[in-house]
Amino acid sequence: MPVVHSSLVIPHVPLHQVWDAVADFEAYPETMPDVLEVAFLDRADDTASTSWRVLLNGSELTWTERDEFEPYERIVFDQIEGDLEVFRGEWRLRETHEGVEVALDVEFDLGIPSLAPVLDPIGIQAIQANARSMLSAIRETVS
Repeated sequence: MPVVHSSLVIPHVPLHQVWDAVADFEAYPETMPDVLEVAFLDRADDTASTSWRVLLNGSELTWTERDEFEPYERIVFDQIEGDLEVFRGEWRLRETHEGVEVALDVEFDLGIPSLAPVLDPIGIQAIQANARSMLSAIRETVS
């Protein structure tokens, strides 16, 4: 299964402020053009279920995911139902001497094994572009 890794460093911003922006999924549509809608379906101290509607390479995708929060460190997500066969990954935050590094890793499977050699590279490119856009929007939100 393909895995897409994207990251950036946000200088001069405290970790807690970056965490707040990353964990506030419902605010994503305000600053991320490809994120159309995010809603918390249920929420506990360190877990949640969220529904997502996004544009990926011009196509609308929807899914519901289970989210596990480890405050100020990471958010692990795993699709429990949706358009893709597999969609999971994590957000990671880490303080460095340059600032707060924010990383987003996404593992996916389109669910069409016979077309994987053709579709996976397109999926990788689209998810990578989307992830870079999301990371840039988080940087702009907190800067």
